[in-house]
Amino acid sequence: MDIMDVKENHLIKLIKRFEKKSTDIIRGIGDDGAVVKLKEGKYVFTQDGLIEHIHFEFSFTKPYYIGKKAIYVNVSDILSMGALPLYFLVTIGIPEKLTSTEIMDVYRGISAAAREFHLIMLGGDTIATNSDFLIDVSMIGILKTNKYLGRDGAKEGDFIALTGHIGEGAYGLKVLKDGVGKEKKTLNRYIKRYINPRPPFELWNELIKTDVINAMIDISDGLIIDLERMMDESKKSAKIFMERLPIPNILKRLSLEELALLGGEDFQLLFTFPKEKLSVIENIKRKGYVISIIGEVKKGRGVKLYENGKKKEILKKGYEHFNVEKL
Repeated sequence: MDIMDVKENHLIKLIKRFEKKSTDIIRGIGDDGAVVKLKEGKYVFTQDGLIEHIHFEFSFTKPYYIGKKAIYVNVSDILSMGALPLYFLVTIGIPEKLTSTEIMDVYRGISAAAREFHLIMLGGDTIATNSDFLIDVSMIGILKTNKYLGRDGAKEGDFIALTGHIGEGAYGLKVLKDGVGKEKKTLNRYIKRYINPRPPFELWNELIKTDVINAMIDISDGLIIDLERMMDESKKSAKIFMERLPIPNILKRLSLEELALLGGEDFQLLFTFPKEKLSVIENIKRKGYVISIIGEVKKGRGVKLYENGKKKEILKKGYEHFNVEKL
């Protein structure tokens, strides 16, 4: 069924199927606003959206995974502030080309991602667009650390650390754009990482328990540009070492290290912590989690990259939201 054949009231009834009940929700989906009873505490609010041809292509990914990713990118922002995500609102812009089945698949993806983090959808909006699909999510989380984390807390002398691997999502997108050949099975890891970029929630939980992090940001636009944003807000500089970066071997073999530095789409967590707390991080690593110490926080400004002891010039920095090419 074409989406234009579905009235808005009927669409809202379909969307209500994905509503989760909670004793804290006084009024949920179906009114001009949601009413929620919040516990005492400090809360983090974030909003992030995806738009067709800029953040995704239907030829690369299915509506289900677009719904999941819309939740993941907002969860990643909430986690980077030191907060546990709780509730969210979703607005979708629907072009005539999409069917009601495809829209429901988007919401199935939203619902699946929400279950992973025990999130509750409170409502949102549905609007018509001329040509491109868009999805915009607003999310709220409760602070779980003594002070918020974010970008402005890096201290001189801190170690700079990174969860997981970088460049996987960007390489997955490159593979999809270039076309997948016989080596598809080998490349599935990277394609999946681009399509389904789940934040490292379990590792985040381990880090939050320690209370040693001074600053944190998620790597969504690229390591260099996001680290520079952190240093700018903290009024410090970063010295990082190429040989310490967790770059997949396939990118090194293909001389595609630049994808790891600039590509974005990783949604890993970059954070700083005091050097004297290194043993705490090492204890977490011994549990099987991947954390790399990639550099140090220094006086000054900007990001300085070194390779084999020599300073490496940074010609590009990463994804700029208002200077972008379509996928």
